[in-house]
Amino acid sequence: MPRASRPAESPPLVVLLLSVVALSLTGCPDEGAVCTAGLSVCEGACVDLVGDAQNCGACGSACGVAEVCQDGACGCRAGTQSCGGACVDTASDVAHCGACGLACAAGQVCEAGRCQEGCSDGLLRCAGACVDAGSDVLHCGACGNACPDVQSCHAGRCVYDVVAACFTNGQLVGIQAGSDQLGPRRQFGAGVQALASWDGFVLAADMTNGKLLQAAGGALGVLVEEDSLGATSGSPNDILVDPPYVYVVDSVNNTLQVLEREGAAHGNGLGLRTVGQLHLGANTSPQALARFGDMLYIPLFGTGGSQFKFGNAVARVDISQPEQPRRVDTIPLTGLDLKPFDGGVVMALPYSVVATRSAVYVALTNLNPFNSYRPNGPGMLARIDPATGAATAIDLGAERCLNAGYVEAVGDQLVVACLGEAIYDEANGYVAKSVRATGLVLVKDDAVVASYALNPGCEVGTAGCHLSVASRFAVAKGAVYLADTNAGRVFVVEVGDGRLTERRGSSTPLAKGPALEACPLDPRRPVSNAIDVTALP
Repeated sequence: MPRASRPAESPPLVVLLLSVVALSLTGCPDEGAVCTAGLSVCEGACVDLVGDAQNCGACGSACGVAEVCQDGACGCRAGTQSCGGACVDTASDVAHCGACGLACAAGQVCEAGRCQEGCSDGLLRCAGACVDAGSDVLHCGACGNACPDVQSCHAGRCVYDVVAACFTNGQLVGIQAGSDQLGPRRQFGAGVQALASWDGFVLAADMTNGKLLQAAGGALGVLVEEDSLGATSGSPNDILVDPPYVYVVDSVNNTLQVLEREGAAHGNGLGLRTVGQLHLGANTSPQALARFGDMLYIPLFGTGGSQFKFGNAVARVDISQPEQPRRVDTIPLTGLDLKPFDGGVVMALPYSVVATRSAVYVALTNLNPFNSYRPNGPGMLARIDPATGAATAIDLGAERCLNAGYVEAVGDQLVVACLGEAIYDEANGYVAKSVRATGLVLVKDDAVVASYALNPGCEVGTAGCHLSVASRFAVAKGAVYLADTNAGRVFVVEVGDGRLTERRGSSTPLAKGPALEACPLDPRRPVSNAIDVTALP
């Protein structure tokens, strides 16, 4: 039987979430601003003095138009440089064309760092600067419309490239891909557990309020629309955007919810409306979503109360008529060779899924639920042939990967996040006190070709050293942005052909800097859970 101290109906991550949600502050109540960790009160609002360009280092201390706020100090944004005390883009600035002080002649324009008589077709002329208004951060969509802080310009709209959710702190934080600079943290929701993005908006599944929340990708602290996700005790684990539909799976209510975009009449966001729902069966605990053809593939973790007999499988749901989803069959994973370490109990306990052009891959945590959900076999993938439903196992190697928890396709390769074997201090807020085999593995042609191990950047066991435990990730501009569920960091790892190269982290001296401190630690709480990351196209 499962240990009585662990809720039998909840997967390990959900146990951690339920233990910390009660500790999390929930924002700014009517009687006055009560801010979460890392935020300060400025004129009645909670602001991030470390990253807010309008309150950089102190309330009301604003940065210039082409400046960003990093670590509480103003500096030139990526792509600009300081010329005579001003931050300019020498590719288009007519007074500093190609280099500081190189001014174009009267009547000329600056394009690509060269002075010329007029702008090329398709470019917008803005006071002597030739710019692409679809991508220029200083003239995004129109002349003079500069994107704030570290936002990028996508199709003439200012948004963050990457957004991370801080579950413990109730915050969202934007990241600029490439420069890897953090935007200001914003309070949002009360228990955001999963993220997705669509058409410039961030979708955030809030387990505390049972809502699917929406925020514009450039205004993360502002709720523009919300939709019910049912019972507030649920656990919305995953969101799949498949225009014009959005699918949400809930691991506690055992449901698949279908929402359809119907336009702005429903709010200031995407205009979603629930059009269908499917109950996947008691004690199935569905975890994630992937689409292959007209089928949704949904990993079923199962529950301890039912001895996991309704889990360890993948449900296939026909969505040829999305408003009437229909469960077709279930692919069992119990027949796979899970390679238990000692010949004892080990279960597949699938947790994530991704579809490629030819197959569906499922991340297998490979845990022993009767021993505190400890790994008792290597992290694995199950490869499912959609034509036959046949499943085969891919061993990711126990020395580099335990508890395979998340998988995404990057080109013709697969990136897998390994949650590792983490031992938690249950008496101290489930903070990780030891962890091994956590990080990333890269899979090509169904074989591991590279791996990356998380390093907290401090000596384990010393005061103030917070271990890192891998979680979900997003891919932007060829790099993985990997969330850390224990210390709130985001690691940045570039994905090449058969290689993983650390860009922000502490595993190699070649990294450009340490992991991003996305979700600040609260001195009163030992855990900072960066729970999910999404990329905005």
